[in-house]
Amino acid sequence: MIPEKSLKLLKHKALIDRLPEHHPQFRHIYDKWRQFESGQTGETNLQYHLHQANLDSPQFLRGLCIEHKSAFQIDWILFDLGYRVLLEIKNYTAPIYFDPHSRQLIRTKAGEKEVFPDPLLQVDLQHAQFRRFLDVHNIEQLPIFTVAVFVNRNAILELQDYPDRHRILTAQAIPNFLEKITRKHPAKISSSRNQEIVSFLRDHHQEAHFPILERYGIEWRDIIKGTPCPACGRFSMNRICMRWQCPFCNERSSDAHLPVLFDLALLSENRITKRIAQDFLGELSPDAARKLMNRAGFIKVGTSKGAYYRHHDLAPFM
Repeated sequence: MIPEKSLKLLKHKALIDRLPEHHPQFRHIYDKWRQFESGQTGETNLQYHLHQANLDSPQFLRGLCIEHKSAFQIDWILFDLGYRVLLEIKNYTAPIYFDPHSRQLIRTKAGEKEVFPDPLLQVDLQHAQFRRFLDVHNIEQLPIFTVAVFVNRNAILELQDYPDRHRILTAQAIPNFLEKITRKHPAKISSSRNQEIVSFLRDHHQEAHFPILERYGIEWRDIIKGTPCPACGRFSMNRICMRWQCPFCNERSSDAHLPVLFDLALLSENRITKRIAQDFLGELSPDAARKLMNRAGFIKVGTSKGAYYRHHDLAPFM
């Protein structure tokens, strides 16, 4: 199963909401979150244009990650009855020159140059890995097209010297591109078979392991503890008579702990102990922490001191 929202995006948001702004890693993590959020916005824009194409019964997979000898991830795959398209998505802005000799992208922004790898080299490698995976599982091979799609409207693509410029697209060019392919590649499999293949691939998705605290060297003691008020956003609410109350604006809530537990699941790789829950929610008793997690539908794993709880919505991915 593939999550609807990028787990990296969710984890970075959970961390910056809980990390003091004076922490030495805060700015770097915040910039990474902005990058992921911008990418998500760009993919929403792409999704709109994909659905503008006049296609009969296309299927889509976003962010498919497969382990086959080595792990590989494909930003978007379109499954038509007569062909497939792998799309490498880029959300770059500013003028971008495609160097045909080094096969690099050179972006000039605020007078400075940045170098990025050629996205077609990336998607062509994914293409080879994807075909091998389909072969191993005896899945019908259809013509596969590979393109890089630039989804940010502020990107200026300088393609005059680039030999593969026909495979570099903007999001707005996607519908026309797909309709041209469709006219040349009639259906070779049924809609039901197409759906079977997509479901099979979705079931083989393996979310990439990304322990965010470990990645950035963040200790649990660095994280802001407590239950923030849903009205004023300040830390921390008090638990009084089975409800949360804000000492600043007097807001009362019966479920202010739910987003805290979700963030905690993201930060802990979905392994919340009662001790961590007690600490983060505001020094609750072990029994109170257990009851809140049980009522929220958490899945208990193990017994005694080694027991931990998993958030049900994240269980398929973490």
